[in-house]
Amino acid sequence: MENNILKMINDEKQSFENKNIQIVPGLLFNQKQTIEQIYFYYNSKFQSGEIDEDGDKKYFYNINKNPCKIFSKAIDFDTKNIRILTADGGNPLKTWFMERDLKFWMKDKQFGKVLNRIFYELPIFGSVVLKAIKGNLYFVDLRNFIVEQSADTLEDANYIIEKHPYTVASFRKAMKEMGVENDKIEETINLYRQMPGVKHIMVYERYGEVKTEEKWEYRRVYIADVGVDQEDQMTQRVIPYRGIELKSDVVEENPYWEYHLEKIPGRWLGIGVVETLFEPQINTNESENLLSKASIWRAIVLFKSQDPGMAGKNMGENRYGDVIDTSAGDVNQLNIQDVNLAHFNDRFNRWMKNRDELTFSYDVVQGERLPAGTPLGSAQIAMSQTLSYFETIQETIAMDVKEMIFKVILPQWEKESTKEHTIRLVGKDLDIYIAMIKDELVQEEVVKQYIKGNFVNGEQAKIIGIVVENGLKKSGELLKTLPKDYYKNTKYDIDIDITGESVDTRVRNATKFAILQALQADPMILQDPIKKKIIFSIAEDGGINLNDIVGQEQKSPEQQMTEMQGQKGGGGVSKPQMQTPTPGTKTTTI
Repeated sequence: MENNILKMINDEKQSFENKNIQIVPGLLFNQKQTIEQIYFYYNSKFQSGEIDEDGDKKYFYNINKNPCKIFSKAIDFDTKNIRILTADGGNPLKTWFMERDLKFWMKDKQFGKVLNRIFYELPIFGSVVLKAIKGNLYFVDLRNFIVEQSADTLEDANYIIEKHPYTVASFRKAMKEMGVENDKIEETINLYRQMPGVKHIMVYERYGEVKTEEKWEYRRVYIADVGVDQEDQMTQRVIPYRGIELKSDVVEENPYWEYHLEKIPGRWLGIGVVETLFEPQINTNESENLLSKASIWRAIVLFKSQDPGMAGKNMGENRYGDVIDTSAGDVNQLNIQDVNLAHFNDRFNRWMKNRDELTFSYDVVQGERLPAGTPLGSAQIAMSQTLSYFETIQETIAMDVKEMIFKVILPQWEKESTKEHTIRLVGKDLDIYIAMIKDELVQEEVVKQYIKGNFVNGEQAKIIGIVVENGLKKSGELLKTLPKDYYKNTKYDIDIDITGESVDTRVRNATKFAILQALQADPMILQDPIKKKIIFSIAEDGGINLNDIVGQEQKSPEQQMTEMQGQKGGGGVSKPQMQTPTPGTKTTTI
């Protein structure tokens, strides 16, 4: 089977590198060539070299880097946007602890860096591929990634091949970690050393259907492309090198996760910003280099004369104060002024405008000053429309990230978080925890008193709540121990909240000002349940969480007791009295 697989891989590799696919009649595409051109253009290099046909240096005027950075910023979200929600029948407290634990684990595993790199590379290449190995994520270099070019997704591809170039030392280490037999490792190294001029051991990792002796199976195969062709002494025929199959097993699916910026049917590779700007980049470079050549001629000072004897003479040889003989004809400076400068500027501006239209890189998104006289309302509408475009891309990526979290991140996190561990709660986390358990603790105390024969009224329940809350806050922190398998059978869902990322600062400030005006007009507006819901809804639409502004003020136990007594009309804090019980009930003061 080794000969067949290596031949299959080489055929697929040759097809990928050298053949164009036809998306529609007349529209051809080659993934390898497109990726190479992206590398050249993003790094401000010409594929044809740095010198033109006249021997002059060519200058690359890069117009794609800035739109790529704008895209990265506009579609970015972070781990703080990942929310764990309580599903029907779930425990909110468990879900809250789970979210805190998961985010701490993500921070420890630097999952935020993974997200940042996804958003950095997506606008450049149009596609990003991650590989999940034992719960860990690795970025795949698209230069070493071979896939059926016309596949819509990786799941639909007939073959996926990843190239792994190894040194001898890294090959030994990687293969031992994979559990490859030592005899195969040494045989591969010996054959590699017989290949002069080859710098790396090339291992192909292929996913796809493979025909065995019995049937076709979807397999993962590792094969080392080593060895040299040999000639049969008897038949004088060349026997091609066979390679070495290092490992092969049946798998249900490939381990890759794909993200695309923009997709069209007929090709796997997504369309990124750099590819979108291929034509504007070519024309901008052409204009700039023509203008550069013209500037050289404009810098030269030439003279004309009707005297044949003056031809070729260097006027720079004259000294200050010399008198020039013009008896045979005047010597005049030759006018070589460029009258096409306005044309160059117009052409440049048209292509830059085309760049902005293709990539939504308008001035309002770049943070530049708008043209004089532009109404503020028009700018806000333009910003809103542009951000809505980026939000659509964000939502698509968020859905793919959410699926990856469910299938890769959470299973690995659950393996590492099943042991008993302690969580330290301070500050805002402690306040949230107390708010979640306070009513439950008060209810437990009320039940205990009832069992003892004591009847606790509403005022006394409030006092118990104050005592419980301040008792938990006494040390300023709380160490909560979570038992083993605490999250087992937790009912939850995952949501990625990206709406806050795209709220314009001006919109948020205008919303704050409108709410401030409403509060000034009606100071008791938040006391009316209906008005309060409307105000909170307006704030939410403007990207503001009113709970952060009108949250409850932290007060000492004495202040809270005084306020409670003041509401009853008294001046000081008196000993709480129990409500008179019904006949036959024992009365106890707490």
